[in-house]
Amino acid sequence: LFRSLKFDRVRSHLDFNSSRAMPPNKADGRVLLPGSIEPVHYDVKLTPDLTHFTFDGYQKIVLDIREATDEIALHSKEIAIKNETVALQPKDAEEVKPEVVSYNLKDSTVTFKFAEMLPVGEAVLEMEFVGILNDQMAGFYRSGYKDINGNSKIMASTQFESLDARRAFPCWDEPARKAVFAVTLVVDAGLTALSNMPEKSRKPVDSGDKVELAFMDSPKMSTYLLAFVIGEFDFLQAQTKHGVLVRVFAPPGRVKDAEFPLKVALDALDGYDDYFGIPYPLPKLDMVAIPEFAAGAMENWGLVTYREVDLLIAEGASRSQMQRVCIVVTHELAHQWFGNLVTMTWWDDLWLNEGFASWCENYMADVIFPDFCMWEQFTSDTQASALRLDGLRSSHPIQVPIHRAEEVEEVFDAISYCKGACVIKMAHAYLGKDAFQNGLREYFKKHQYGNTETNDLWAAWGAASGKPVNELMASWTEQMGFPLVAVKSFNGSEMELEQSWFLADGSEVRPEEEKLWKIPLICRYGCSEPAAPALMEARTYKTAVPKSDFVVINSGRDVPMRVLYSEDMYASLATAIKSGAVSVPDRAGLVLDSFALAKAGALGADAVFRLMAAYSNETNYIVWDAISQALAGFDSILMAGASDAIYAKFKSFASKLVSKASAEVGWEKKGSDGHLDGLLRETLITLQSKFSSTDAAVADEAKRRFDAFLAGNVSQLPDDIKEAVFKIVLKTGGDKEYKALRSLQSKAETNIEKKHVYVTIGHAAGDANKKDVLEWAVSGDIKIQDFFYPVGSVSSSSKAAQAMTWEFFKTNFKKIQNMLKAASPSLMDAMISHSSRGFCTSAAAAEVEAFFSANPLKQNQRTISQCLESIRTNAAF
Repeated sequence: LFRSLKFDRVRSHLDFNSSRAMPPNKADGRVLLPGSIEPVHYDVKLTPDLTHFTFDGYQKIVLDIREATDEIALHSKEIAIKNETVALQPKDAEEVKPEVVSYNLKDSTVTFKFAEMLPVGEAVLEMEFVGILNDQMAGFYRSGYKDINGNSKIMASTQFESLDARRAFPCWDEPARKAVFAVTLVVDAGLTALSNMPEKSRKPVDSGDKVELAFMDSPKMSTYLLAFVIGEFDFLQAQTKHGVLVRVFAPPGRVKDAEFPLKVALDALDGYDDYFGIPYPLPKLDMVAIPEFAAGAMENWGLVTYREVDLLIAEGASRSQMQRVCIVVTHELAHQWFGNLVTMTWWDDLWLNEGFASWCENYMADVIFPDFCMWEQFTSDTQASALRLDGLRSSHPIQVPIHRAEEVEEVFDAISYCKGACVIKMAHAYLGKDAFQNGLREYFKKHQYGNTETNDLWAAWGAASGKPVNELMASWTEQMGFPLVAVKSFNGSEMELEQSWFLADGSEVRPEEEKLWKIPLICRYGCSEPAAPALMEARTYKTAVPKSDFVVINSGRDVPMRVLYSEDMYASLATAIKSGAVSVPDRAGLVLDSFALAKAGALGADAVFRLMAAYSNETNYIVWDAISQALAGFDSILMAGASDAIYAKFKSFASKLVSKASAEVGWEKKGSDGHLDGLLRETLITLQSKFSSTDAAVADEAKRRFDAFLAGNVSQLPDDIKEAVFKIVLKTGGDKEYKALRSLQSKAETNIEKKHVYVTIGHAAGDANKKDVLEWAVSGDIKIQDFFYPVGSVSSSSKAAQAMTWEFFKTNFKKIQNMLKAASPSLMDAMISHSSRGFCTSAAAAEVEAFFSANPLKQNQRTISQCLESIRTNAAF
């Protein structure tokens, strides 16, 4: 699953205590269906009604009854089972029917109670049922879209991870209860119907008005990976070099937008075949753009579903959008091995799926497009997201006990995804590329079509490398947080380092809270190559230092940690940065670390600004991405909490820092531009929209391009700079510009065009326009997959607008709750974050806490706790 929301989004009803460890028996406390019966083969037939938004279902399940029992329990949610149709046919006995059918709404289960004990052995369970095609983007659900003639239409698709296969058919909805699936769909003639496997047969029914499509048996897999899609599509197809048919399905009229993701998929499938040593095992791979989708994408085996904006690339799309589509595709296709072929036994090892897919998305994107420099970008993207969240006391370990399956929704976050990817990158650096790859190959070979736990991977790497992998990695996956490595002393020839638990708020670590990590230390001395990794296992570590002009600790940023240097070392690093002697990842990491250390009170803000001044000649996008994050962080704090005079001085500093690079890069694309050059231009103009929008030259250029765009000269406003220009003209304009943006949204034909408006419209001048944006967001005119974007654009536009957004959220809380009543909790997470996180006072934190105490949201408690901690951390700065 690729989350669509920025990972910025932890204590919950799961007690994520820093000292909480996985129990010796990981299964203790899990709420599971009885193990006396195992599903072997599902034969599921569904007939959706796209007019009345229901579906009829029929299924036969081949069971292996392993222990004598008088009841069968399955997961079932929002399904009406026709009791009279339920029957069990043991292999060597008479058919029996249940005496009692009972439902447990809390556990989402149905239990069939029989009069006598059921015999051990094979049996077939048969039933009919009716379900709902809901509009909450979960289970078997419906989406609205416009056809090529502008007519409103309905399609149906699925989203089963984590717990929603039970909304489509009664089943054993747990990742370890793998089975084979045979799907049959009865749909209106003329519609396209897809499932995980290729079509096996079709026949007309209902006098030819409908068609019954039967699909081939799937591999043995978990319920959450089953999928089906029904609607109108065009598609492009091609075959990989290894013989797999790949198709990309797009809305009618947009098939040309499928060319780029098709190329990525073809290269990625072959690339993963070669790297993992096990060929993709299905005969086809379909990728489908879904008009309404809560996440970014979902890795259903052989039928991967995506948000439209995360799959389709129109002509003229921005570099950042191309890169986004590339890594979403490479992420999902990595799951075809990590997650699908080999699946975690239970949700407490979710990171095995998502952490690896997040590492692989960078690996394969780097193979396909080396000019993207994905491993250098890793520092300012994936690692930055991980450290930002994991520095909070409200974080959690990568491996955390999950008792009830519903709790897993709270660990689909930057810890499972981004920190998971970080520790895998660290393992790659420590083990070496050959041992790392050989261990993975053995892992897949041994566990294919089965389920695993984290220790199975450690064992494979340990056998391949001969190194104590379990001891090293446990300190990173079984405890929350990460280390700060500080230079305790440095005399030019010897350096002593000390590790401690880094906390973003700078709070004291009590003796009983102290932690130790086994840290692979990679240091670079001057312009020499980085030294081989040395393992720091104790609180302190001494090492000899060869004569050099500067020292970089954690060179290459392979380890998710922060580094605090001495004052003299910062000065020498600043000199080295100016001369270009420090690598791109290290330049980016230094900026991000210094900002985080300043927020934590370990480094003065003045020291950060002095260091940033060394970047005045910086021309690399990745470093500027890091600088932009630091500047945005300071801006958020100072806008909300500093005096007007201090905030004005900061904005002047930021504008001056940005202006030189912006002047060199300019507004126009150049024929010599590479991928990173395009991203740099986008970043710098975005920074100008934040810090230089009142500069006459900047405002005039933005207005000129905006007016030309409205007049039909679309080349004057390419996608790379569209959002930045929208923000500038909204900030410096008035009602006219606001109405022009609203008009653009109403005429937009694609979701990405609409999104450009959603994420900027809140910067409109005037309270009346901002209030209108907030009302529009919850009016029902914007799909719930997108409604939080306009809210976020308002809250981030000014200090007063943050307060306005919070008041709006409180006033409309019940309405928003009702909108999202059965949708993914991540949507409410986004609303909570956008509505409250920008505050910067203890009083605001108390108000937010009081509101959610009076209006509890159990599934979102972790996000609430994180927001509160962030507000208090900012207030203490």
